[in-house]
Amino acid sequence: MKPKWLFFLAIFTLFFLGVREVIQIQKDSISPIAVTTKTASVDFPLVPGSYWIYEGMTQWMPTNSGQVKQTPITWKMEVIDTFERGPLKIAILKGYPADVAWYSEGKERGDHLIIEVSPGKFYLVSDERARLVLQRLTDEADVLVNLLEDLELLLDLPLIPGKAFGPSEQITRLDGGYRWNVETSEQVGLEVQGISSRESHTQYHLTFRTAPDIMNIYFVPGIGITRYQYQHNGAIAETDLKLIEYYPGN
Repeated sequence: MKPKWLFFLAIFTLFFLGVREVIQIQKDSISPIAVTTKTASVDFPLVPGSYWIYEGMTQWMPTNSGQVKQTPITWKMEVIDTFERGPLKIAILKGYPADVAWYSEGKERGDHLIIEVSPGKFYLVSDERARLVLQRLTDEADVLVNLLEDLELLLDLPLIPGKAFGPSEQITRLDGGYRWNVETSEQVGLEVQGISSRESHTQYHLTFRTAPDIMNIYFVPGIGITRYQYQHNGAIAETDLKLIEYYPGN
């Protein structure tokens, strides 16, 4: 008669081998999912040659005048060129919707840079600041310390309703002022030349409120800014621009 311990050893050995077999089968069944890669979407397509055309109304009060002027307006934002410096991705723009916030007759489109400093984090630098920053970016001896300012942060993707971003000293404000706030998201169809009206897009509504004014931006990942609104609470300055045409560039 064989000892009982040999019987139990045989049972344990069979059980162990069975467990190993089950574990191996489970591992093989999930390994394809673990190695599957997903192509990242282009959230802000800043490609040379791409452009956005906006149309709407703007109101303003000329300097030293109590008269309010109003005019329909069409404004173009286009990417003139792009380049990289280290981890930074820089787009050189001509025109941006905020050019129209304080409008005056004959005003020309401004010069702007949009700088992506890390995936999804975009800064907007405008006019004279843009020229100074561009000069530094093209200076190979410049290590680019203090290149950008907190107030120049434009987007921090991905956008989620309830998310806040902006200057660090303002991010904890209980009234939500002086920073960007992602208010809502919704599925929309866009009546925009160059975009299929049959497609549905996720559009985010962002606000930036200060004591004297408020700015609203509507943003669709993969397309860009689809609407821009500005309102000043004192001297009249109001603008409402909607995207009417989009060209994705080369």
